[in-house]
Amino acid sequence: MSLFGEGVIAIWADIREDGLETFYGWHDNEHVPERVGIPGFIRGRRYVAVEGSPRFYMQYETVSPEVQVGQDYLNRLNNPTEWTKRALPFFYNTTRSLTRKIFSQAKGDGAELVAAGIDAEPDALAALRRTLVAGLLPALALEHAIQGVHWLETSRAGSTLETAESRGRTVGVCDAVVLIETTRPGPAREARTRLAELLAAAAGVRLAVPPGHWRLEHQKIKLWI
Repeated sequence: MSLFGEGVIAIWADIREDGLETFYGWHDNEHVPERVGIPGFIRGRRYVAVEGSPRFYMQYETVSPEVQVGQDYLNRLNNPTEWTKRALPFFYNTTRSLTRKIFSQAKGDGAELVAAGIDAEPDALAALRRTLVAGLLPALALEHAIQGVHWLETSRAGSTLETAESRGRTVGVCDAVVLIETTRPGPAREARTRLAELLAAAAGVRLAVPPGHWRLEHQKIKLWI
């Protein structure tokens, strides 16, 4: 996948079974259009798990990371709609990180996504970045079925701002995000295995969200910026 802009909001979450219909109706028809309508937001995507957990991975791409802490977005976070207020209590096992694109190579878009959320101290994170950016990610990008490989790093200060939407909820934050998008399930499974093996061998690295495999369910793109 080609990432639009320099910022990505990466969100993983499970949804209670009794809230799935509320979630789908809200997310498809109000929430993603609302977010994409914010100045500086370009695209919203939702994926559903094929292998791994949580059940959903959701992503918003922004012109810059600064948009993610800008007043237009904060106004929405602090003034949730009634539908948002009904949907959010069904969320659990949530991780949300406001990130900056550090490394990105892409040919296009695919429906299959491998993603992982990583925690590490600065030295360990820098070592892992070097290993991925100089090794696994560009190597994967050469394979025919791989459409995009990305390394994103988090602003913890921005990610932990308290807003009306976050108040009273437990939401985790990870230090970095790895994304690998493919056109077919088989290559996604292979990429997930290779990523998981590398992360398991990396010193000082903890997995906030272990490598999983998700499939695209919903997407909305702003037609002009």
